[in-house]
Amino acid sequence: MTIAWHTWSDELFRVARDERRAVLLFLTAGWSRFCGEMERATFADPEVQRALGELAIAVRVDKDARPDIEARYGQGGWPGTVLLDPDGEVLAAGTFLSAPELLARLADAGRRLRTEGPSFRPPRPPPGQPTGRLDASILPAIEAALLAHFDSRDGGFGTGQKFPHPEALDFAILRLGGGGHPGLRELVEKTLAHMAEGGLADAVDGGFFRYCAERDWRQPHTGKLLESNAGLVRNYLEAGQRLQRADFLRTGARTADALLQQFLDPATGLFHASLDEDDAWYAQDAGGRRTRNPPRPDGRFLADANARAVSALLKAGAVLRRPELTQQALATASALLSRLWRPGHGMYHDDDGSGRRQPGLLRDQAETARSLLHVLQYTDDRRFQPPLEDLLDVLATRHVAPDGALVDRPEAAPAAGARRRDAAILDAAVGAEALLRGALLTGRPGLHDLARRALELHAGDFRRFGYAMAAYGRAVELVLHPPLHIVVVGERSDPRTQALFRAASETWLPSRVVQLLEPAADAAALQRLELPPPGEPVACVFLARDGAAEHRDPATLWAVLVAANQRRLGAG
Repeated sequence: MTIAWHTWSDELFRVARDERRAVLLFLTAGWSRFCGEMERATFADPEVQRALGELAIAVRVDKDARPDIEARYGQGGWPGTVLLDPDGEVLAAGTFLSAPELLARLADAGRRLRTEGPSFRPPRPPPGQPTGRLDASILPAIEAALLAHFDSRDGGFGTGQKFPHPEALDFAILRLGGGGHPGLRELVEKTLAHMAEGGLADAVDGGFFRYCAERDWRQPHTGKLLESNAGLVRNYLEAGQRLQRADFLRTGARTADALLQQFLDPATGLFHASLDEDDAWYAQDAGGRRTRNPPRPDGRFLADANARAVSALLKAGAVLRRPELTQQALATASALLSRLWRPGHGMYHDDDGSGRRQPGLLRDQAETARSLLHVLQYTDDRRFQPPLEDLLDVLATRHVAPDGALVDRPEAAPAAGARRRDAAILDAAVGAEALLRGALLTGRPGLHDLARRALELHAGDFRRFGYAMAAYGRAVELVLHPPLHIVVVGERSDPRTQALFRAASETWLPSRVVQLLEPAADAAALQRLELPPPGEPVACVFLARDGAAEHRDPATLWAVLVAANQRRLGAG
């Protein structure tokens, strides 16, 4: 007997419903050896083949060919082995499963579908009803979840396989800025130090691997992902600034260089989504590696991952004062818009060079919008303002459901309309953050209202998912403690204006929006902010629409901003 693998489709779920069978989703990655091992071992077992024939419909999906399905059902490692009911809801999920493990899960899923039907699912809140309020309890709850899973011996989270989790570290570093639990400092320092010193880091060429099989960061899975490396650039640079750790700054710089040297495709100006696993190559020293072909890039250019790379390089360019990193960020942002942006419709998800493009997900619009906000914050390159405005419009219209939820458009959603709750919360958080920051920069308060509503819809159930909700916490923090709005007013050609703008951009502040306005060209914006044209360049700091005193000395602006940030945290 062999397994009849099917293609993901709506018809697949209709058949599963008629026959009261589960759907076995096998998410694969072509470069993952564990996917091949599961096919050769687990799926070759006669008992597994028999059970699948009786209890489930098997569907195999390449995670790169269907990133929408990966976004909904991915398990953080490959393979992803997910049992779904006929409505696309998750019954059980894991990564590599042995034959006995898979048989047990198939038997349980079959029993539940045949005897209980859908009644075992927890009731959902009525459509359009917020599940809770955005209040001061949310941020400590996410901090507590982080600390509960923190491995105080080796850093990271949990005591099994170790993943880098840039979003969790991002939230912990944010909360180090004030008001956070004192234990977060140990979490950040120990985790970043152990990752940089252990097997997760590529000690020869820089950058970080996908994950490690052991608690103490040994036995790395040597594939590399653009998304996680871009996130770690920001983690190390921000922690280096906040904690005054030169070693973290050096690791951030080395990882930024690894992005350019290992992931960048010179022909397109974009970054590959991943590099193949190759244990033998990575075991070599620098000389040995030069005698072999390096790991193959995947040839896929993803909108959300490239947007994260743009943001990371802009941060690195400012903090490290390396203009070549800033220039590469601008070049990649231009290439990303040229290849994947469709005005009025937003971003496609990916470009594999063949002309085929997947419809864009909510995350693609949000991450790209956030990266363009960073472009304006770090460079004031006005070429990127029109696409930013367009993407904010796309988010505010085409990705808002009738109940106010931020969602994927129907053409980008997976078959059967399934939407994993934790993924829905995280996607809403990324979208909300882009809208919240965009509201300040564009002067459109309606964007803030949309973001708050979307976050409120998840305020009662985010706790079920623990520290994975760190991105939700970051967005909520922007509502509870609105970011500083730093407006530098002066002629762009004036060196004093540029010095103030650089000082505002380089200073470590986790929640801020920096904007440069010229007295003549931006008169309408100055009027909206009730700022008179200055006689000389000036920086004005707004906190929840209250303007601070004007400041003109770039050398001491950082002290003004630190003090304003303390008021921001006390004003929520």
